[in-house]
Amino acid sequence: MLKIFMVACFICLSLSVDAQKHKTRVYLLGTFHFDNPGLDVAKFENANILSSKRQNEVMEVVTKLAGVRPDMIFVEVPVSGQPRLDSNLLKYKNGSLTLNAGEVHQLGFRLAKALNLNTLYAVDYRDAEFPFDSLVTSMTEAKQFDLLGKMKSSIDSIQTAFNTSLKAKSIRELLIEQNSVAANELQVGWYFDFLAAGKEGNHIGSYLTSEWWRRNMIIYENIMKRLNGNEKTIVVLFGSAHIGILREMMKYNQNFEIIPVQTIL
Repeated sequence: MLKIFMVACFICLSLSVDAQKHKTRVYLLGTFHFDNPGLDVAKFENANILSSKRQNEVMEVVTKLAGVRPDMIFVEVPVSGQPRLDSNLLKYKNGSLTLNAGEVHQLGFRLAKALNLNTLYAVDYRDAEFPFDSLVTSMTEAKQFDLLGKMKSSIDSIQTAFNTSLKAKSIRELLIEQNSVAANELQVGWYFDFLAAGKEGNHIGSYLTSEWWRRNMIIYENIMKRLNGNEKTIVVLFGSAHIGILREMMKYNQNFEIIPVQTIL
């Protein structure tokens, strides 16, 4: 029975690969939050995106992204926000909307206009828990002070490194840094340190980490459900914390060719 199941799986995989004759080129672009809403655990300084200097740097990135001519652009907006996203994009293309400082507007809207695309695709999912306070409480109750210290040290290090780079680097250089292999691995690996949190029988670390993976898995699902297999190139524009996990999931897709975004930046 197991052998029959394995053969069936192999046939299904072969049919899936044959159904799409070309691989879709995928550019995963992780960004810091341009408008700095303060929602992340690490607190970053403001990049002053709307200043003349930063606006020139943003346009440099948009021009480079436009060069790969993506067929579709996926952004960090909840699926329910698609009608408003479409409406605002149309207003922007018609000259009746001023862009805000967020990366969806600054990069996504500008890229869509440059390529004359009619829509950006809202694929975010936010109905997931991130019980960080409970995680810290569980570590404290378990007297896991080394783990607490390591977590605080990691957060402080990320904050310091970003805020230092922010003063010295352009938006393009910051994005190259945030999309490096080392940055992706850090973003993925950090959550697995939480598995040890709490006393035996307390699964808060596993729960928080699995919720983070579940959120990103549904984001990936949302992307997949919008593809028809004819796309030559797509761009996924999300917060950098998502990109490492999305890359881990997408690398098993036989119809995708994931191209490091650094190659165009």
